[in-house]
Amino acid sequence: MTRKKDTDTPSWVQNLRMLMDEQGYNPRSLSLRAGLNATAVRDMIEGRSRFPRYDTVQALADALDTTPALLMSSPDAAADIRAGGEAFGRDIELLTEIIARLQETAAETGRELSPREFAAMAATIYRRLQESGEAANRKTRLTAIKPQIHDLLEYEGLRNKKAK
Repeated sequence: MTRKKDTDTPSWVQNLRMLMDEQGYNPRSLSLRAGLNATAVRDMIEGRSRFPRYDTVQALADALDTTPALLMSSPDAAADIRAGGEAFGRDIELLTEIIARLQETAAETGRELSPREFAAMAATIYRRLQESGEAANRKTRLTAIKPQIHDLLEYEGLRNKKAK
């Protein structure tokens, strides 16, 4: 079954639907395959869950044999990722994870970051992971990213306090 493209639907939901159709999943079967609540995918498709957490996106991408960056991207961005080759794809995946986790952590801690602060933190974490060699392994990245985000948020908080 193919669906016609809906311009009001986010591209990541369109990608999700397309991959589900291609692989023969219904919302419940994909939710369960990804280890999510049985209604999680249905809620996403119906717009009840507009911005899934990175862990959820990763679980869906794993179940659909794709990557979070490709699942969440626009068609043009997906084409650029594919054309960039394997190393470019790994860099995009790393940046995607850093950005998603930084957004999640800032929201969880009630911190509002300026675009400049956000970009500086994401770049710092990316550079540290690349330099340490922790960028290659997804499990290592997970344990390495969160503490760095908390350290940078704490540092920014102290720096902003001093500036006042």
